Amino acid sequence: MTRTKKLQPVVQHVDQKEQTALQAVAASQRQLELQQTRLTQLREYKTEYTDRHLQPQSIIYTAFQFQEYNRFLTQLDETIQRQEQVMQMALREVEIKRQKWKLSHSRSEAMHKVVDRIQATEFQQAEKLEQKLMDEVALRNLHNKSV
Repeated sequence: MTRTKKLQPVVQHVDQKEQTALQAVAASQRQLELQQTRLTQLREYKTEYTDRHLQPQSIIYTAFQFQEYNRFLTQLDETIQRQEQVMQMALREVEIKRQKWKLSHSRSEAMHKVVDRIQATEFQQAEKLEQKLMDEVALRNLHNKSV
């Protein structure tokens, strides 16, 4: 068995780790996009809510209604802040997964280069062996013709 074939399971393992890391990046990216969408929706809702309540209306708010309006806006602001934190954590997760993928990608490329060099060496050795055998056959033929 050639060295190249012996290394094939290692190459497959390294390639599989790279694929798994790449899938993890994609999943983290989707999660980040989901969190960004939620944050955008919350901000848009707050804008719509405040615009709706700040329009000149014939309704006059009581002190209790105005207090409830402010309480709700405070809760909404806190929710938006928490969502910003969740989004930042998702962004960090994407970066961590991306770094892990880069590392596994580098390892995979390095392993492929090693295998390529070994294959080239094996090919050269096979060529030399074939040339040696051809030379021996030619030498025998020459020796047999002269006898």
